[in-house]
Amino acid sequence: MKIASAVAFTNIAYGVAFQFPPQPLVHVPQSEGPIIVPLRRETVPVRRQGQIVSFKNSYSGLITIGTPAQEFRVVFDTGSGHVVVPSSECESEACVVHKNYNASASKTAVLINADGTKVPPNEMCDRFNIGFGTGDITGELVRDHVCLGGVNSTEQYGCLDMHVVMAVKMSTQPFKSFLFDGILGLGLSRLALSTDFSFFHMITTHGALPAPQFGVFLAEGQQSEGGSEVAIGGVNPERILQPLAWSPVAKPELGYWQVRILAVRIDGEELDLCKDGTCRGVVDTGTSHLGIPTPFDNQFAELLTRGAGDLLDCRLVKGPTVEYQLESFNVTLSPHNYMRRLPIREGVNVGSSTVGNDNNASIQAGTNAEVDANATNVTRFCRPKLMPVNLPAPVGPKLFILGEPVMHRYYTVYDWDRLQVGFSLANTEQNTADPNSPLSKNLGVLPDEVEHLLMQDEVSKSATLLDREQSDETVFVQTGVRVRSSRIA
Repeated sequence: MKIASAVAFTNIAYGVAFQFPPQPLVHVPQSEGPIIVPLRRETVPVRRQGQIVSFKNSYSGLITIGTPAQEFRVVFDTGSGHVVVPSSECESEACVVHKNYNASASKTAVLINADGTKVPPNEMCDRFNIGFGTGDITGELVRDHVCLGGVNSTEQYGCLDMHVVMAVKMSTQPFKSFLFDGILGLGLSRLALSTDFSFFHMITTHGALPAPQFGVFLAEGQQSEGGSEVAIGGVNPERILQPLAWSPVAKPELGYWQVRILAVRIDGEELDLCKDGTCRGVVDTGTSHLGIPTPFDNQFAELLTRGAGDLLDCRLVKGPTVEYQLESFNVTLSPHNYMRRLPIREGVNVGSSTVGNDNNASIQAGTNAEVDANATNVTRFCRPKLMPVNLPAPVGPKLFILGEPVMHRYYTVYDWDRLQVGFSLANTEQNTADPNSPLSKNLGVLPDEVEHLLMQDEVSKSATLLDREQSDETVFVQTGVRVRSSRIA
């Protein structure tokens, strides 16, 4: 899905006609460690002409909203600023297939306008539009009780009263494709309409967290690594292999967890695009690919693409190392991190989304013309998980998105007070393997979930959660916020 050309955030002067009293946390962790929220990894196949050509992932955890509690599975997204769940009033396809929040069923729910004032009885409320990198939402606003954890959790932590967006419209892509219901934004407060919408601002202001930080561990699915998680209130030391290296947030007034990129190298050769000192990278847990600023995306794709040969798993291909030089740390990625798993045959197009302006500089893997599925003499390529980013100043133009390929290799920590992002090699099987014994023993062996999905071919073709024309990019970077007031001055 294409996004409008401008990135616009609406600033509102908040009135004091109706104010909620500050609400303390109902329950805070009793130990000195952070709150650990388990995240479930979900893999969705992407099809072209009836064949699985790629996969896209999401990582989601449980929260509850309301009294009695209504449970939702949400993406913990560092690229956006609001808690968003489908409303029971929503009739969009993406809402129908997910759990819906019913404000009228919650004793603690209060319908509000964008300025925090209570909506008078029988009056229309403000509507709220949020644009994301690959989708958009229209919502109404409510103040209610939000807790980390599901309804069946032994204990619920991080409970507070805050403003929530009830989606009354959700774009089909990417929201219908996944099983998660909504989003819990962990971007800086500037991405939220007000601080009352920012979960982490609220929990640090009224809570007793061990530290004003959260850490993210995204596993690739290996059983030996355990599950993915977000640590609210600090760092899980079991997930890191080295001391954290910190990079200051660049332009925090924009609301993103972005860092300066001093140089970009491919196999040690520095590219020209960052030599003017204007490159930055958004560290984003809600993006499945590496975002590359246009028009340099085509250059990246050409330098990283390799012939697949007989490989079934492109993570094993021999390819160049990608290096992002930050102010205090170098992020390095191998083909294991940045390659799509499945080889793509010539003539098949997987990527279609551009973050920002709609232009012709998207990464293409062919023309998507009709191909002979029974042909035996075909050319197959290993292609990187890249997507174009085309955003104007002040966010762009030379903006990278450091998404899932970075998260799989590094544990990342987000410091709310000092406005810095920490990086450490994550404690994963890939990072702890003997460098002299790479994963070549797995040559020709597909990952477990890939084999499972391939065996489900006939069932998947008729599944309502699949769309033949969907791309394999998922981007929850927030690109715009607008408010439509129902009140006439």
